[in-house]
Amino acid sequence: MAVIATAGHVDHGKSALVRAMTGIEPDRYEEERRRGLTLDLGFGHVVASDGTILDIVDVPGHADYLKTMIAGMSHASIALLVVDVVEGTREQTREHLAVIEAIQPLAGVVALTRVDLVDSDRREAVATEVNDLLASSALPWSIPISTSAVTGEGISELVEELASVVHSIEGQQASLAQEPLRLFVDRAFSITGAGTVVTGTLASGQVSVGQQVIVGDANHEVTVRGVQRHGTDRENVDAVSRVAINLSGVSASEIRRGDAIVERDCWAHPKFVDVEIQLVDGSSIRNGKGFSAHIGSARREVSLRPVGGDRHVNRNWYRMRFEEPLPLRPGDRFVLRDQGAGEVAGVAIVNDVAPVASPSQSTPDGSVQQQLVHHGWVTTRDARRLTGCDLQAVVERWVAAEVVVDSTMSALRERLSAGAFDIAECSDVERALLGLIDDVIVEHGVARLGGVDPALESPLIDRFLAEGVATGPIDNDDRPVVARLVRLGVLIGHDGVYFHTDVLRDLEPILELLWNADPAGFTVADLRDALGVTRKHALPLVNCLDQMRITRRVGDRRVRGREVTN
Repeated sequence: MAVIATAGHVDHGKSALVRAMTGIEPDRYEEERRRGLTLDLGFGHVVASDGTILDIVDVPGHADYLKTMIAGMSHASIALLVVDVVEGTREQTREHLAVIEAIQPLAGVVALTRVDLVDSDRREAVATEVNDLLASSALPWSIPISTSAVTGEGISELVEELASVVHSIEGQQASLAQEPLRLFVDRAFSITGAGTVVTGTLASGQVSVGQQVIVGDANHEVTVRGVQRHGTDRENVDAVSRVAINLSGVSASEIRRGDAIVERDCWAHPKFVDVEIQLVDGSSIRNGKGFSAHIGSARREVSLRPVGGDRHVNRNWYRMRFEEPLPLRPGDRFVLRDQGAGEVAGVAIVNDVAPVASPSQSTPDGSVQQQLVHHGWVTTRDARRLTGCDLQAVVERWVAAEVVVDSTMSALRERLSAGAFDIAECSDVERALLGLIDDVIVEHGVARLGGVDPALESPLIDRFLAEGVATGPIDNDDRPVVARLVRLGVLIGHDGVYFHTDVLRDLEPILELLWNADPAGFTVADLRDALGVTRKHALPLVNCLDQMRITRRVGDRRVRGREVTN
């Protein structure tokens, strides 16, 4: 299943095209039909010759209704770009294309309209113009299809092309039905005898009769009384689809366009997020005010503040704040609009839905580790809410960023080495982690080591401390002891070369000198020269520093990791 949304300049025949394809009048209001101007979202559907059902959302083309156009296009699977061959591409053609590029549906189809009014040369000229416009697009686009809502030319071909594109993206959409439910409401109304009904694009998950869902406020739970698709009652509907949902426990007056229907506890509902912004040419953030952000049918006025500090000033990372919460996940895309200029400024991609670090210390690179690192240990359910990913538990039902795991395990080992202790003093996670540490015995509520690990008395430890960063080869007989010392966190290695972890920590002053000399980071060669070692040791050394998070690789350079501060 897929949802198709139209796009294009005002009066280029979007509604007439939908009417010709579906037989349904998308302009629902008398004023729209009287003025011949689409003011709000319209809807239709048609069945292709192979039985594929096409859900179509018709959007207004006038510049004054861009936010409505965004609401219709957001979460659509396919963009149907409509261009009048008499006029060719115009201002809103390009503006709507900017919205499409920001939202990034999976594919695009181009329809040339009113072809009955021009000759073949004009058709070819406009088709070339459109192809040139789309040449740099990130989306796969069809060859422009010539259509006429008056004569019917190309209408059936367009329907079949849309059905073909729907089939081509099925694999990409299959996983969406397995995600938690989210639907942004575009209409809410009451029906006598039925009660409150909302409509919208089911962008993820499944909605079922009898399901408990949250609407609007994250604490307002309601029940799904009925589900319809194309006017037909269904027990359940999967994403991506246009649906109508009958709700009990809420009145239509309590629901607005832009409210979201979601599953409880599956979504973060933040009022601020860390984002990466990709601006269109000619746009700028300026003072971070005067912008609106659009996702689904929701619109929020936002403020933007740079994050990441001086070292990340060119990363286009910002903290976005808005007054009312939204159900969001990492990877969500906001269309960012400059309200002063009345133009699309770019796209804001959500990288962190629950930022904890201060703006100067936040580094929202979108990685799972970054999203988790400031939250300590969380359940796998909470981790999915924070990251949008299903993560394998580290122990029992708990998960954490690698640096948190390492820190917790190191702290437990240190406590064990100091003597026995009462596990009542431990958290649930720590008690579970004790079972992962070798030689731990828990008796009568007390944890202790079963004995001193022989590896910790090995002369190899003194040898590695003495050799520093120029360590020698390992004898075959010593390899089991070295492997044990690696597991105990005493040694660390890469490609068969090992170092004592204390030796690497003691390199911090030298590393600071290198970073002060070049804030962009140092290369392997820089470190080799500074330490007076060969590449044989320098390359494993930087990889071990990365493993300890003393450094972090960026291209061919090493910058500060999490254990080293300015």
